[in-house]
Amino acid sequence: MDSYCRVRAPGAAQPAVCPPPITQHAALAARLGDSRLQTLYDQATWSEGPAWWEAQRTLVWSDVVGRRVLGWREDGAVDVLLDATAFTNGNAVDAQQRLVHCEHGRRAITRSDGDGRAHLLVGRFEGKRLNSPNDLIVARDGAIWFTDPPFGLLKPSQGCPGPQELDHHSVYRLPPDGGALQRMVSLDHPNGLAFSPDQRVLYVSQTPEGGPGGPEITAFDWHDGALHNRRRFAVVPDGLADGFCVDHQGWLWSSSGAGVCIFDRDGQWLGLVPTPATASNCTFDLQQRRLFVTGGSALWLLELGQ
Repeated sequence: MDSYCRVRAPGAAQPAVCPPPITQHAALAARLGDSRLQTLYDQATWSEGPAWWEAQRTLVWSDVVGRRVLGWREDGAVDVLLDATAFTNGNAVDAQQRLVHCEHGRRAITRSDGDGRAHLLVGRFEGKRLNSPNDLIVARDGAIWFTDPPFGLLKPSQGCPGPQELDHHSVYRLPPDGGALQRMVSLDHPNGLAFSPDQRVLYVSQTPEGGPGGPEITAFDWHDGALHNRRRFAVVPDGLADGFCVDHQGWLWSSSGAGVCIFDRDGQWLGLVPTPATASNCTFDLQQRRLFVTGGSALWLLELGQ
């Protein structure tokens, strides 16, 4: 990573100005301990799409409006991994430790191999251009799952406005063998997504513009090549559920207007990690001892116990 453009020199994190975590749940309280949110970087335009890159011991995230993919290193340095992007939003890391991305501008899923460029993986479904891929995950079998709302078509600061060719907003699966893109389910502006630890349940948030159900996270059972048993999993009490992640216990940590809300595997609210600005997404490192949160201009860190 030494060849990348550096935008922040190595240095210590700074305390974030916000209240401490809130919970009355004993197990969560033990995991949170006395930890307080720290600010790792606050010079982005709009931070989104955090992903832990274990091979480089780096937290990757997007400055969507600033059109950059950034990397925070453990010594505190921040590098530009990709510059002049096509409004990259979600990021993930595949089994070969390659970065995969959602691009609003190219309306595509791309992959970068450390050469400073993002290469097209898929940009069409049944001959029509995708809407504006937003968030993605790489499943254990190597398949790439992603959401495709229209935000990049509607907001010039987030993409390239243009006609919507598809008449739906869907969740897709790109098979690991390079097979045809599979449309798994259509939802009202699907946004964040994550699997349960056993990968038998898929969670998806929806953030419709002024529509109903914005604070909800929906759950589906995944088996036999299809999604089943659609149901409401949880409701975020403040703002919208944007991006989220699931820990090894099956607890879901979701962005919201107030910070990161934590729900147990049954969708019961456990607590809140307040953030100085609206949280957009979050992810863990490999050992799940650190929670990284994006929101506004910032990247934040919360150290966790076992």
